[in-house]
Amino acid sequence: MKRNYLLLLLIFGITSCSISKINQYVKDGKVQRREGRWVEENSSEEGIFISKGRYRDGEKIGIWRTSLNGNRYQREAFRKDLIKTKFYYPNGRIKEKGQSKMERDDDFRHWFYMGDWTHYNKSGQLMYIKTYHKDKKADSVAVRQ
Repeated sequence: MKRNYLLLLLIFGITSCSISKINQYVKDGKVQRREGRWVEENSSEEGIFISKGRYRDGEKIGIWRTSLNGNRYQREAFRKDLIKTKFYYPNGRIKEKGQSKMERDDDFRHWFYMGDWTHYNKSGQLMYIKTYHKDKKADSVAVRQ
């Protein structure tokens, strides 16, 4: 019985330590930076967007998932300054996918599409591919159905 009690106490202690708070700021001098798990909610004419992911040193990292009115809307994978993005139709199929790049300096951030972006219809068939170089569409290729 004593052994079960100690095991239960150990499990409770481990799980309570692993619970992290969401939407935390870390003060860095006079600046507050976002840190750890975040849930962001934004309203628009389309509805309510809810994004979930993590911040490190005020920057998004890892996988971010966004829903619109409860339906999957977007998935972003952040790795350094590259972002792989997928947008979804309300039926759950991929609408478009590609990657973008973030350039930063002390005052500004510039985000732009880069490379090939593939676009699909609502049934999941490839419609066309757009190619971008530094935020400018370089080429668009239609795909025959």
